[in-house]
Amino acid sequence: MIMALIGVLALVFVLFWLTKKLNRHVMISDSRNMKILERINLGPDKMLLLVSICGKCMVLGVTSSHTEKICELQQTEEELMALSRRPDGENPSFGESFKTVLGNMMNKKK
Repeated sequence: MIMALIGVLALVFVLFWLTKKLNRHVMISDSRNMKILERINLGPDKMLLLVSICGKCMVLGVTSSHTEKICELQQTEEELMALSRRPDGENPSFGESFKTVLGNMMNKKK
């Protein structure tokens, strides 16, 4: 009986882990004009989103009760992806992309 309980708990844990892992790749909608390019979780119910809306990119801050536009980027989606490509052809992480874009924005202000 104890082994059965341990087996059920292990199965629940594995299913939870698989659901969490597979849920990252689920698209929110099938919109042609709006895409979520990158997402980074900052805490429970808090995240930063890099979105493309009709070709323009912007960074949004999202919480459970509020969504706020942090900044609008000058680069298009294609320019962002070309700027942030690694030499090995891999796509960079959100943190690497955000640092690149933020560095470019800071250099333009000077």
